[in-house]
Amino acid sequence: MKQTTIFKHLFKRVALILLSVNLLFSILLLPIYKDKLVRMIAIQGDTFANSTIAACSEALYTEDFSFIISYVNKVLQQTPEISFVTFTSVKGRMIKLTNDGWNVESLEKSLDFSQFKNSSPYKIEHVKSGNNAFVFTKPINISGLEWGIFSLGLADTEYEALLFSYFRNVLIFSFLLVFISLLLLHGSSLKLGQQLANLRHTANRLAHGELTARAPTNAIGEVSVLANTLNGMAQSLDRNTRDLRRLARLVEDTNDAIAIFDNEDKIIFVNAALKNIINQNDDYFNGMSLFTFLNHLKVGRNKQLEIANEFSSVDQHDWSTDITIRTLKHNLTHMTMRIERFDIDEIDSGGYFVILSDITRRKQLEHELEVLAYIDKLTKLPNRRYFMDRLTEAVEESEAFDSGLAVFFLDLDNFKIINDSLGHEVGDVVLSDAGWRIQEALRSDDIVCRLGGDEFTAIIKGVNNRKSISQVAAAILKRFQIPFYCNDRELRVSASIGVVIYPDDGLNTKELIKNADTAMYAAKRSGKNAYRFFSEEMHHDIRDFLDIEGALRQAITSTGLYLVYQPFINSDDGEIHHCEALLRWKQPERGLIPPGKFIPIAEQSGLIGEIGQWVFAKVCQQIKAWDFDINVSVNVSGSELLDNHFAERLHNTLIEYDISPHHIQLEFTEHVLVSKEGKNLPVLNQLKRMGFNLAVDDFGTGFSSLSYLTELPIDVIKIDKSFISRIPHDRKTVAVSKSIISLAHNLEILTIGEGVENQAQVEWLRAHDCKLIQGYYFYKPMSASELEALICKTNVTLFDPQRKKRKTT
Repeated sequence: MKQTTIFKHLFKRVALILLSVNLLFSILLLPIYKDKLVRMIAIQGDTFANSTIAACSEALYTEDFSFIISYVNKVLQQTPEISFVTFTSVKGRMIKLTNDGWNVESLEKSLDFSQFKNSSPYKIEHVKSGNNAFVFTKPINISGLEWGIFSLGLADTEYEALLFSYFRNVLIFSFLLVFISLLLLHGSSLKLGQQLANLRHTANRLAHGELTARAPTNAIGEVSVLANTLNGMAQSLDRNTRDLRRLARLVEDTNDAIAIFDNEDKIIFVNAALKNIINQNDDYFNGMSLFTFLNHLKVGRNKQLEIANEFSSVDQHDWSTDITIRTLKHNLTHMTMRIERFDIDEIDSGGYFVILSDITRRKQLEHELEVLAYIDKLTKLPNRRYFMDRLTEAVEESEAFDSGLAVFFLDLDNFKIINDSLGHEVGDVVLSDAGWRIQEALRSDDIVCRLGGDEFTAIIKGVNNRKSISQVAAAILKRFQIPFYCNDRELRVSASIGVVIYPDDGLNTKELIKNADTAMYAAKRSGKNAYRFFSEEMHHDIRDFLDIEGALRQAITSTGLYLVYQPFINSDDGEIHHCEALLRWKQPERGLIPPGKFIPIAEQSGLIGEIGQWVFAKVCQQIKAWDFDINVSVNVSGSELLDNHFAERLHNTLIEYDISPHHIQLEFTEHVLVSKEGKNLPVLNQLKRMGFNLAVDDFGTGFSSLSYLTELPIDVIKIDKSFISRIPHDRKTVAVSKSIISLAHNLEILTIGEGVENQAQVEWLRAHDCKLIQGYYFYKPMSASELEALICKTNVTLFDPQRKKRKTT
């Protein structure tokens, strides 16, 4: 690969730096090397001196110069690097021997031994005059006496050769180091160049819009960091670009019309929705000003002036207004126009954008709401709001002109049963028909309204005597005697009416409505399908209701409530099959209050769930206390099934008292089992899976189809006492009862006759294979101790002999 200029300059600089560093380092080491060479020569001289002095010591002592001359000449011949040898005695005589000869001299100056008193035992110096040589000097000590000084000259030829070799090696090493370094650097530069080329290639791909391009990260050092940084920038750019594309797609495809203006109030962008409104392309809008744009939308002149005044004050916030434009099809379209400036910190060029949202449908709905504000959508009758306004006006008019005024409060009887059993569609038909029946029974200037649900009201003006008002109420009830027809089904629906007269029964609208409602409930308590005028005594009934409700709340936590048990008897042998737990309440002031009176109050006040929980716990506690096994039936209210934790609560109670669910039978009335859209079916199936037996109480009193018997997990049917009481003398009742028993047997459902009071009823039920009997004919409800005593009698046994007694330890 061809090297780039940056690497050429890099190689030159690295080579110069390496050479300079190596030469500098070599020069710094040169004195150390020289000193080392001198020491080496000194060692060599010291070795020669020691051997020579040792060989000539005796001759020196005796001054036998001939031996010394002979020995040194031999040494000089054998060692050419030695140029001379001198012996200088303390007596001032010096013998100097060279390859050329020898001579003896007398010295006048005494010898200086102080130069050898230092740590070094010898002295060496490089003499460069004449023949360059090293002069080695050492004292001569013979037998402890200082004889003199020994000197010899060593040629510096080897020294100079070693120095030359040193500089030559330095140069060779320097060039070798530079070569190897440049070679390594060249290899690294090739790899680095490839990696930089990859980065450059990735950057070029990103610059051309290929935002998925990524640089390899297996690079060297900072290049890897640079690659990661570039990849991070690419990812961020790719993510932001995707977001921008989504936003652009959203802006382009949204149903709202959008136009973007620059800081010179010129259009620079419009989306598809806006182009569709005017049916023009982008070129048509480019450079268009805001008010030219509004002109093309055919916005009114006054609205344009309003926009001009308001928009001038817009500063980095939005402003909106409603406008009406005419589309290409000349249809008026209502739109909300929002103008908002761009934040100058976000977009350097400034500018603003306009959003047009179609609110035509909303305007239509608002108009419809204004129309429907006083109209009930289902019945098309005036609604509660209209009723309150007209009643207020009617009270003011009656007070001003002393004219008569009556208010009816009407509620359909048993409408909930129709809704739950037949569905809301049938209920809506009944409500709509009922409203118009009331209207038909009144005069044209009387006002009929639907308050909500199955409640209706009527304002009757110009009447003040009870006879005339009674005739009107009776006319309404007469209309309800005609059957309702829906989906080829004939329905009988009655109504209960409460009547108040102004000002006798109330001085304002609030009192009139409250008292009319009270009178309506009085009509229902009287048997329904009736009307009642309000009276102060009715307040007593309300107070009685509240008193019983308050006392019932206290009785739940005190000892006021208690249970009695009525056995179910097998009519063939008189054995007790199981029993039913019945709730009783003895109130200190009122005495024994019938269940038929306090149970409905408990349901209306929301206490029935707490009471049901108390009853179930007491039954489990009693089963645990008895020393024999017997199954117990417990009545369950429809309100309890609305509790999502009903089955869980029963399960926890069973665990608390260690009772098997097979010992308990849950009884439901027919209208509870046949709920709207089968909403109770899941919880009934759950209870069945838990092990409970399920029974239908008061069977035959509902309005539902018998098909539900095949769909619900029912074990027992209790024939209502209203049928039993007419057996065996009433032919129709007998026929219905036979059908019920036959149907139950075919479905493998057990039947029980309840409310049996005479032998004839027992015989008929037994003859038609309804063996289980409950009623006063056999036993009245009794306390738990009385039932235990009855079972313990020898002549009364349990239906299942194996359950008769439990062994006690």
